[in-house]
Amino acid sequence: MNKYPPSAKELREWMDRKGLSSKDVAKALKLSDGRVVRHWTRKDNARQIPYPSWYTLRHKFGK
Repeated sequence: MNKYPPSAKELREWMDRKGLSSKDVAKALKLSDGRVVRHWTRKDNARQIPYPSWYTLRHKFGK
């Protein structure tokens, strides 16, 4: 992952390596549910994760 924030595919791969669900990521970012996270990891027409959210996740869970 050389670019920041990561693509939807890279984010999903990172979550899989860490064993994190959308709900886990949402809880770590203090979001109400995992719906927003699922938008970030969709295969088609995904939204890009905001850099501050990605920064927070990397510092909470590591690379």
